[in-house]
Amino acid sequence: MLGNFGKHWHIGRTIYGKRTWRETRRTFLHTMRSCRHDSTVTEFENFFKSYTADPKLLKKHPSLYELMSRMFLIKNSTPQWRLEALRQHFTILQEVFTDEAIQLMYVDEAEFDYFDKKRGITLWSSDELDMSAHLYYEPGQRKEGFLTVMLLLEDKGVYHANIRFAKGPNGERTLVIGTIQGYKDGLERAKKITKKMYGYRPKNFITFLIREIGRAAQVESILAVSDEGFYANSHMVRGNKAKVAILDTLWEDIGGTVLESDPNYFTIPLEEERKPMEEIKSQKRSQYRNRYALLDEYEAMIQENIKPYVRA
Repeated sequence: MLGNFGKHWHIGRTIYGKRTWRETRRTFLHTMRSCRHDSTVTEFENFFKSYTADPKLLKKHPSLYELMSRMFLIKNSTPQWRLEALRQHFTILQEVFTDEAIQLMYVDEAEFDYFDKKRGITLWSSDELDMSAHLYYEPGQRKEGFLTVMLLLEDKGVYHANIRFAKGPNGERTLVIGTIQGYKDGLERAKKITKKMYGYRPKNFITFLIREIGRAAQVESILAVSDEGFYANSHMVRGNKAKVAILDTLWEDIGGTVLESDPNYFTIPLEEERKPMEEIKSQKRSQYRNRYALLDEYEAMIQENIKPYVRA
C-alpha cells in the first residue's frame, strides 16, 4: 500500500505547498488516501496518459490528483466514482470540442492568473453593457466541476458557475451544474445588470449561458446538484457551515425538479420557459418584449462564438 508513498507525497506538496503545518497535514492526508487507493490513482493516470486532446493535461494540472483523495463533486463520493466522473467529462469534452479549444480552456495551472478573468473561450460580450462571459477551467473550482462559466461586468466577476459533462441516468450526454455563486462585492453590479437587461437577473442569465453551452454540445439533459447532494453535506465536512450551498430555490426558479431516481440532483429544462405576453401585466409587456429580443440576439451570438471551437 505504501509503495508509492514518495510519489504521492511529492504530488501532495505540489498541490498544497509546504509553508505551514496545515499544508503539511493536507499533504499527509492526501498521501495516505492516495496510497490506500493506489490502483484507482493508477487508472486515473493511465486515462490522462492516453488523452490525445492534450497528453500533458495532467502534468499541467497536478491539482486534479486531489480528486482521488478528497470527497468532491457530490456528497459521500468515492475515488472510483470521481474517477468515472473525470473520465465521462473529459471523454465528452473531446467529442464536443477541438483539441485546440481544450488546450485553450485548460492552460497550465502554473501559469494561471486568477486575476485574469478574460480567458478561455469568450462565449458572449457586449461593449454597450461593458459585460462578457467566458468558459475555462479554473483549478480552484475543481471541487464542484471541471469548467467555469464566468460572467463579468466592467471586467469584474458578478457570478460564476462550475459545470461538467457527464452521462445522465439513461446514459445520455448531460451537462451537470455543480454550483452557481455570486461575489461578495457583486451585489451592486448585479443590480446594474438587472436594470440593463430589462429586469433579467444575472443568476438567470448565467443559467441561460449554461443552456447555450448545452445546446452547442448537443446535450440531451441538464442536471444540477441539489443542496442535499452538495459535496460539503458529506459527513466529513458537514460542520463547515460556510461551505453549505443553498441552490434548490434557484433550480426551482428556473423550472427544475428533483430527479426521482437520485435526490442529489435536480433535472433542469433544456430551454428556458417564457411567459406568454397575454399573461404579463400590460405595464410590463414592453420590458418583456425587449428582454426576449435581447436574449434572442444573445443566443445567436453565443452559438456563433462557440462554433469555431466545436467539432463539425
